[in-house]
Amino acid sequence: MGFEVYRPRSARDNMVALTKHHIRLGGKLAEKLGSRRVEVAFDKESGKLRIRGVKEGGMLLNKNKIGARGIFTFFNIEDKKGSYHADYDEKEKVVYVYLQPEE
Repeated sequence: MGFEVYRPRSARDNMVALTKHHIRLGGKLAEKLGSRRVEVAFDKESGKLRIRGVKEGGMLLNKNKIGARGIFTFFNIEDKKGSYHADYDEKEKVVYVYLQPEE
């Protein structure tokens, strides 16, 4: 009989937190973006926030945080503070954050 090794995974690996001033990504999600600069977009119909790494421009991703007070105001999502499920799309190399409850 062989031994199977337990390697704990954080349940927060695919979570993104929206705080008063920041968007905070889990470390693994931030690494997958492959850049310290990001572009943030919002789809009002689906309630998805899209975060994509960019080579130039965009916003600084510093210690897995994006300064987002202006983003919250621009997209009128100031009331969406909390932790949300996120998915990384390997093909598009973007993180999608679901701000609407799933039906």
